[in-house]
Amino acid sequence: SSNILTKTRFDYMASTPTLFNAGTLRPQLSSCYLTTVPDDLSGIYGAIHDNAMLSKFAGGLGNDWTNVRALGSHIKGTNGKSQGVVPFLKVVNDTAVAVNQGGKRKGAVCAYLETWHLDIEEFLELRKNTGDDRRRTHDMNTANWIPDLFMKRVFEDGNWTLFSPADVPDLHDLYGKAFEERYEYYEALTEYGKLKLHKTIKAKDLWRKMLSMLFETGHPWLTFKDPCNLRSPQQHVGVVHSSNLCTEITLNTNDSEIAVCNLGSVNLVAHLVKQADGSVVLDHEKLKKTVRTAMRMLDNVIDINYYAVKKARDSNLRHRPVGMGIMGFQDALYLQHIAYGSDAAVQFADTSMEVISYYAIQASCDLAEERGSYSSFQGSLWSQGILPIDSEKRLIEERGAKYIEVDLSETLDWAPLRERAKKG
Repeated sequence: SSNILTKTRFDYMASTPTLFNAGTLRPQLSSCYLTTVPDDLSGIYGAIHDNAMLSKFAGGLGNDWTNVRALGSHIKGTNGKSQGVVPFLKVVNDTAVAVNQGGKRKGAVCAYLETWHLDIEEFLELRKNTGDDRRRTHDMNTANWIPDLFMKRVFEDGNWTLFSPADVPDLHDLYGKAFEERYEYYEALTEYGKLKLHKTIKAKDLWRKMLSMLFETGHPWLTFKDPCNLRSPQQHVGVVHSSNLCTEITLNTNDSEIAVCNLGSVNLVAHLVKQADGSVVLDHEKLKKTVRTAMRMLDNVIDINYYAVKKARDSNLRHRPVGMGIMGFQDALYLQHIAYGSDAAVQFADTSMEVISYYAIQASCDLAEERGSYSSFQGSLWSQGILPIDSEKRLIEERGAKYIEVDLSETLDWAPLRERAKKG
């Protein structure tokens, strides 16, 4: 009724699947599902089947394809040669078109491929409007999964070697210094003739092609493997192999777990208040109240949710990830008379996100005291008192200070919250 609408403050917005499906026969409330595709035919088509079932009930999809062997790679079972990743991605694309999200919106999927994969050059061209249309995917998103070593080679004007994952199976799960050491070992094998299927190119040439395709088609997106893993609170139980459909979450995936995320947005502009002197500032008390309610809603989604695939249910109940973002950022800048590209805008982004992070972790601690910690909590960065505001230091240590420059200052009292988080 109009009476109800007049009372709506629009402080927080649940995600589209939550709005679509709450209270229905199959309340699929989660936003995103992330999968790792295994390197065998039944596994590949099993992953495509999972895509279809998850998409049917309005879930967005992120698929990690790095495991699948490259074009020309040997197939032991038939003694033939693989057609690589691209033909399967055409099937994924057409599945997303055929199985839309509950008849309510288009199916949506993003494929991720790591930068050392031998099929990467053709993968970059998937969204082009020219060339062989049988090797194009016009209806799905694509994203690069980039290790830090590649960017270092770009900076240093070095070479970059492409491999088939069938020959270098451990690279998929390695990151940071461990990845660098193993990658350089495989490069040495190519020099000695021990690893036949490979290709060496200039790192800058591949980088230029990545940027050219991004400008031309909007794809593949640039996403970065090492920060996602080095800063992951859940690195004790798995590896992050991709982001999702919209690149706002990074969760562990493997053959037995489909990662799930449950999303919502705090409306930042609704939490500004005008001071007596005419200045506009964030209302901390209102923000704290909104975030506390939002975190409880998001946690409830995990239990209420309908899971079309068992591996998704198992993963979500084990790790209980939630994603709370913001909306209304530009409006908030406008009301404060801050230019979007200014240093003041960067400062506001930094401080506002610090406040939201603080209250979200505080609310999570409240829920843990009330409902108990999630089952894989012990061993996580949370259990060590390492919060997202702290984990940037881990990235600096691993990557090297010369490759990262970031403001580590804090405006809130984080020490008590670190201690609370440790307890779970």
